[in-house]
Amino acid sequence: MKISIMGMDHNELLSGKALAEMGNEIIYICKDNKRIENIKRGFYTENEKQILRGQKIKRAIDFTDDIKEALYNSNMCFISENDKQNDGALFHILSAAKEIGANMCSHTFIVDRSSLPISRSEQIKDTIQNELNKRESSLTFEVISNPNFLRS
Repeated sequence: MKISIMGMDHNELLSGKALAEMGNEIIYICKDNKRIENIKRGFYTENEKQILRGQKIKRAIDFTDDIKEALYNSNMCFISENDKQNDGALFHILSAAKEIGANMCSHTFIVDRSSLPISRSEQIKDTIQNELNKRESSLTFEVISNPNFLRS
């Protein structure tokens, strides 16, 4: 399965590594183009190096700052709040959902890994559907709430 993961924080990196070890192809989406370029050239932070080492998974993991490219090549997309943005977690999640709705091009499973105390599935669905409506798109999607999936 081809899976996109929005973000490259510690939890996202760990989840992607575990999913790659299960045989999936992972593409991380990060808006920091310089960070993407550095990783593609082999310049990792110490944390990234520890998590992403291993030749077998290196072939199964890619990085991009182009969400459209990532979603075009994915069946599933993981979103979660940034650990450093606890106060703005819902804003971050709904912003990610908006980007997904604006850029998805096939049926997609969206996995909400938020640790917010209340499920936000309906808000995520509404946000994505609003973006699809703006595009006059009939694409379909599913939102899965799974806050503890592969947490470390």
